[in-house]
Amino acid sequence: MRNVTWGLDLSTSKLKTAAVALDWSTPGEARVVDVRFPLSASEIPTLMADHRGSTWAVDVPFGWLDLFVSLMTDRHSRPLPAESMPAKPEWDEWRTRKVAQRLTDRFLTDDPRIRTRPLPASFQLLGATAAMWALIEADLVSHDVKVDRAGLAGSVCETYPAAALSAWGFGRKKLTWPELREAFAFLTVDTNFEGQLSRDDVCDAVVCSLAARARDLGITERPSAAALPAARREGWIHVSCESPTLLLRN
Repeated sequence: MRNVTWGLDLSTSKLKTAAVALDWSTPGEARVVDVRFPLSASEIPTLMADHRGSTWAVDVPFGWLDLFVSLMTDRHSRPLPAESMPAKPEWDEWRTRKVAQRLTDRFLTDDPRIRTRPLPASFQLLGATAAMWALIEADLVSHDVKVDRAGLAGSVCETYPAAALSAWGFGRKKLTWPELREAFAFLTVDTNFEGQLSRDDVCDAVVCSLAARARDLGITERPSAAALPAARREGWIHVSCESPTLLLRN
């Protein structure tokens, strides 16, 4: 079991990108022992490579859904062919769900324990962050860090703080550091990092680091056998519906 987990809240702006390390080596405690903020995208591959012995959970879509990729290919140099067109009564669902939501997004939206709809990488500004991750993922190869987008192999997985908090029963809104301390009573912090925990991006990175611990323990929701091939292309969001107290398990 790894003693340290890292959470990365990624943005296209270094002023909204943060990485946080939690040390789990003391029984009954998870201590914030490192905070990197602000953090530029170009610094991330080296940081992850330097801490490759830790599990990382990253708040960013690891890929685009298969149907969206196919759609962009089909219409790149011509209008969509007739066989790719949905029936007109299905246009709204096609736009808002079928070409907007990855399998992992649909799972989090529909599961009654979670009911959190992630922003789609195919649309809105999140696509720019997904594109930034595509560069980081490629650069990690040169550092000999391989990313399994399904998050089942290696040391890196995808997560989503709002869904992680919802799955743990704390609602979907961002939590401040005092609220995180109330929700996860085992969280502590080295005094030299305490001032940085006033930022919501840093707090989101803490939640990501908690999700990394859950993934390390094998208690996150994982893709089914049928969904696994797509998850290895599109990405898969790791959250845990188990009690947060299980994060302290050795």
